[in-house]
Amino acid sequence: MIRFLMYANEWDIEGLIYCSSRFHWDGHDWAGTDWIEGQIDTYAQVYENLVEHDSEYPSPDELRDLVYVGNIDDVGAMDEDTPGSDRIVDVLLDDKPGPVYLQAWGGTNTIARALWKIENEHPERMEEVADKAVIYIILNQDRTLREYIQPNWPDLQVLNSFKQFGVFAYDWKNLIPEEEHRRFFESEWLEEHILTGHGPLASEYPTVDLDREEDLWDSVRVYWEEGQYFLSEGDTPSYLHQIPVGLGSLEHPSYGGWGGRFEREPGSKNVWIGAEDDGDLYKPIWRWISDMQRDWAARADWCVQSYEEANHPPDVVVNGESGLDIVRTDARPGETVEVDGSGTTDPDGDGLEYQWWNYREAEQVRGGPPAIEIHDSRSERATVEIPADAEEREYHVVLTVTDDGEPNLTRYRRVILNVQS
Repeated sequence: MIRFLMYANEWDIEGLIYCSSRFHWDGHDWAGTDWIEGQIDTYAQVYENLVEHDSEYPSPDELRDLVYVGNIDDVGAMDEDTPGSDRIVDVLLDDKPGPVYLQAWGGTNTIARALWKIENEHPERMEEVADKAVIYIILNQDRTLREYIQPNWPDLQVLNSFKQFGVFAYDWKNLIPEEEHRRFFESEWLEEHILTGHGPLASEYPTVDLDREEDLWDSVRVYWEEGQYFLSEGDTPSYLHQIPVGLGSLEHPSYGGWGGRFEREPGSKNVWIGAEDDGDLYKPIWRWISDMQRDWAARADWCVQSYEEANHPPDVVVNGESGLDIVRTDARPGETVEVDGSGTTDPDGDGLEYQWWNYREAEQVRGGPPAIEIHDSRSERATVEIPADAEEREYHVVLTVTDDGEPNLTRYRRVILNVQS
């Protein structure tokens, strides 16, 4: 939630709803229904500084008005309406265009109750709601997805991070294979960039002191060694998925981005589960770790620094097209296509580094040599050589742009080449 609040400018937040899960419910390991408000109070202390960097940050009072209590009495309980479930109903039935992302950091029972009410009181609007809503589930923490949502709402898109979220959870050390990424979760980096000198919100970020036994659950200690402080943000990928960084990952679950990459679950119509990159189920998230953590460090800076003192991400332009949408272009086998990022700018006037690369897994192709060749891949402008015998399909080229500010910030732009004879 602390990281979420630092990114609260990136979304139109419609509700913050207390929910239960198979690990937590009212009466069992329950933290109460006032901790969200407590963190909003802390957010209020840095709010005036945050709006210097982006006026879209919601005010603390706006956020307080969006807090509701959902179905928390038991695991999977969906037998009664609650303020939280009714809020979901209201949002799904309002006249605003979608999509509406329902992030399930716990169980899906409050969401299920809202959908049940729509099914029973507004059945004529089920198709509309199924087109509007997208559920992103972490772990699947109660039975309501399988027992109610999936059989009754088969057209509603569900992204289920059964395992990929683990990169941000307790076992991150064993799931991230490269030290260059793991160091962003270790104590030295956290102390410098988050915990110290970044104001009250960042300083409340929960960490672990391994010298104090009472700070750590016995069931978690197995994952830790001396000197590692990052505990777990297992639910964070649900909203990392929505941060608009230019990867266009919201256009299709298989495209991949900060919240992971997905493939259709066997036997289901519209439930998607984690897909592999290079045979690694966790790489679709950990490949972005260094970029994501540096981005978060910049948000911590925004809590205490002026606009002039802090760093801000570049605005990536490809082929003259600004914004965040995917750049699409048609091509033919044997053709050479120029991709041009020379219009890219940086709000702080920082120097920029460019890298063009082929995201093969997003093309849903497994194995074999690269199907396209990128020339001048470290330049503003690159050329993509399409072999004469290239398959007729989409090819994904990503431009990664990193500034030389402190911390270095990265944004992207995806180009999809539709190769047809």
